Amino acid sequence: MIDESGGWKRGEILTKEQVGDVWYFNAHPEYVPPPFISGGGYPLVSESAKAVLEQFDLGETVFHPLTVMDSDEARLSTPEPYCLLNVGNKRTMGNYEALGPEGDIQAPLNCRGGGIAYLPVSGKEDQLVVTPEAVSGPDIWLDPKVPSLLFLSDRLVAGLKAAGMEKGWALVRCAVGTL
Repeated sequence: MIDESGGWKRGEILTKEQVGDVWYFNAHPEYVPPPFISGGGYPLVSESAKAVLEQFDLGETVFHPLTVMDSDEARLSTPEPYCLLNVGNKRTMGNYEALGPEGDIQAPLNCRGGGIAYLPVSGKEDQLVVTPEAVSGPDIWLDPKVPSLLFLSDRLVAGLKAAGMEKGWALVRCAVGTL
């Protein structure tokens, strides 16, 4: 898995060597993971979800194909291949005050989602206001000040929902407006 202590920060584009080929995700054999999962705290998307995402403006986003195995390496953990979703688009979102004094919502990655917005579910999402300037550009981005938040445009979320690929994202809508 990715070694963040090696200097990598969210929003930077990784090489195939940094990501690797095999990641481990333990799940019961009967469990069918959603199209979006957290792989050790990093966003992973199924090949089906990737096909939907690629229909939108992804800007500097890169997909790194992975083999997802159980920790015993006895079987694949997912019924289809998954990819690391490496988002490289960066824009300032707006009001950091809603995030608290440290600017940290502290929600796990697998609880993130987005409308015109982003993906943590901690009770403060509805207080965020995304500036209109942040909405222009690629349909998926992160804010360099709060790189743990992943934002998706309304257009992209509508596409995910239409394709039945919204599961796992825990989509939360943020207002767009001036502060």
